[in-house]
Amino acid sequence: MSPENILLRGYASEKNVAAVLRTCAPQNPEIIMKILTFLPSLRAVRKNIQYLQPEEITHLKQTLKDELSLLSLRDRAIGTLALYTGIRCCDIARLPLNAVDWENDRLHFCQHKTGVPLELPLTATVGNALFDYLQYERPNTECEKFFVTYRYPHRRLKDVSLGYISRRIMKVAGIRQEVNDRKGFHLFRHHVATEPLGNDIPQPVISRTLGHTSPDSLEVYLSADSKHLKNCALSIENLPIRKEIFADA
Repeated sequence: MSPENILLRGYASEKNVAAVLRTCAPQNPEIIMKILTFLPSLRAVRKNIQYLQPEEITHLKQTLKDELSLLSLRDRAIGTLALYTGIRCCDIARLPLNAVDWENDRLHFCQHKTGVPLELPLTATVGNALFDYLQYERPNTECEKFFVTYRYPHRRLKDVSLGYISRRIMKVAGIRQEVNDRKGFHLFRHHVATEPLGNDIPQPVISRTLGHTSPDSLEVYLSADSKHLKNCALSIENLPIRKEIFADA
């Protein structure tokens, strides 16, 4: 890939090229660094991302709690787990049966993305949803993962299956049905991060809850912290703007 193409493709491509070089020639770090100096210097740009609105959260909670909804106990348990804990999809799909400590109301597992153990409190809402699935719907199988497929042989869910489940939950809840609406469980994780931010919970506490290995990982969620962003807004009352502009606002 030429420097011109990297410039067009952006910061992510620059990092990919650097990673490939380090993988292909791990014994020649000096040569790699020399090659990387020829790459254009690009700044990382964060895009605005969609996030769940308060009314959407209300619809989701009602749907996941409704025993008469069209959702299976498995999908309700997965949705509840994602919405109230923010656990990544890859960890939900790989969640072991022994991750739930019923006696001490704790949830603990090793994160697939980072390899770092994570322990979270098991609330009644999440615990009841997990118990109902385990007791009344989970197939009798030797698979050691908590969530398994319906069809025999029962295996753990694939990561892509979580995407289908999130879409199904949102469809039943009647939210985010436009073509360009994002529908993945990453929105649930985003909610778990931004809600405590708005309630003045310290960032290190939120990072530990989400299983971040670096406090900087929380920066991507700050753009949705409307409460504190409003405090940073500058007044425009002294600017020469005609009142008619805001007449219909």
